[in-house]
Amino acid sequence: MLFAFICDTYFQKKVSSILVNGDIPNHKIVTVTTNEFLESGKLPENISGIIVERATWQKNFSLFRYFGLLPLLEQHTLAFVANAQDAEFKGRGAMKNKEFIIPNSINAEEASTQLSRLLELPPPAFTHPKSKAIA
Repeated sequence: MLFAFICDTYFQKKVSSILVNGDIPNHKIVTVTTNEFLESGKLPENISGIIVERATWQKNFSLFRYFGLLPLLEQHTLAFVANAQDAEFKGRGAMKNKEFIIPNSINAEEASTQLSRLLELPPPAFTHPKSKAIA
């Protein structure tokens, strides 16, 4: 299964290299920086889910909203890479304690299990109140 991993270059050194390099059995991860995402306005085709590094999300949430990219993110199952299970995320207060969190320090076997679990989740039910539907 193919996943898009949105992570700024600066924060990639703080995340497990397994996620950045996509070295996970049975899954392929394509790393997309925020600049690439903002410039193209799209993610790789045929992705099964999106993984976002927490600091990248916190830093760029307003830009995603401003440029109308939130609906694109809300079309897929979304997981966050963070240190703590109780981390809060900008614009997702309604999902507090319901977010799918992947720990920063994860090995390949655990990552494969987590991504398989992510695929089993129901389609996203959360829509940000200020996001606009993509026509």
